[in-house]
Amino acid sequence: MDNSQRLLDYLGEAPPGFPTNSTHKTPNTTNDQYSWRQINSVGQWSEFIYVRIIQRYGTLLHQVRVVREPIPYSPPQPINTELMFAVRFATYVQSRLRHALRAGLQNPAPQLANMYLTPITVDTGDATQITNSLRPDISFFRAGSTPSSSPNRCPGCLKVSRKWRSDWGKAASHSDRTEYLQVLSQVNFYMKQLNTRYGFVLTDAELVPIKRLDEDGSLLVAQAIPWETEGPGRLTILLGLWYLGMLVAADNEWQFP
Repeated sequence: MDNSQRLLDYLGEAPPGFPTNSTHKTPNTTNDQYSWRQINSVGQWSEFIYVRIIQRYGTLLHQVRVVREPIPYSPPQPINTELMFAVRFATYVQSRLRHALRAGLQNPAPQLANMYLTPITVDTGDATQITNSLRPDISFFRAGSTPSSSPNRCPGCLKVSRKWRSDWGKAASHSDRTEYLQVLSQVNFYMKQLNTRYGFVLTDAELVPIKRLDEDGSLLVAQAIPWETEGPGRLTILLGLWYLGMLVAADNEWQFP
């Protein structure tokens, strides 16, 4: 019996949803080194879509096969804080994403040979070079490197959805719009600090990939990917994170400018 599946199908599954014990809004992290006022423009990252991923990596996603690994579906424990969400991320997403990145970068398709791809893995922000006391929650970095020796090519922030939602960017409430920009400023700070082009926000409700355009707070933000999205022909949380990993695996693409 064949116990393998296409990499595309492996990435097409959705992690289980996490019950939340509170819906009460609380402010996001603030710091003297970044502020919502530092975000000058937010545009649409229109190329971060399923069709574009298939155009670029479709051959690899269809041809590479991985060992079938069902996502744990024992009832997840509720979350109420970002630390609790980080533990669930490690359990339900991180190991699967590491497996998918390893599979995709061990045997890249011939058309990717000229992209100078470096094998990439994912871990906490502490696993990479630390440039100051502030560090992101998630890092993408060179696989096989010793701890804290490799630069973080794609910083990510984990948030609980009661504290941040992508649709707050167009909310009528000034406080909601401020919270939206405050988290973008946090990711932008990490991207500038690490000299990276890409970053993201992941909550228990959605993934929001981000691309930095300049040093002055101009960002492109992709359409949010709902946590529960799954199935053929759909951009899932796992596929979106894998695509970010593949983008930053290209040695001539991850750094800014």
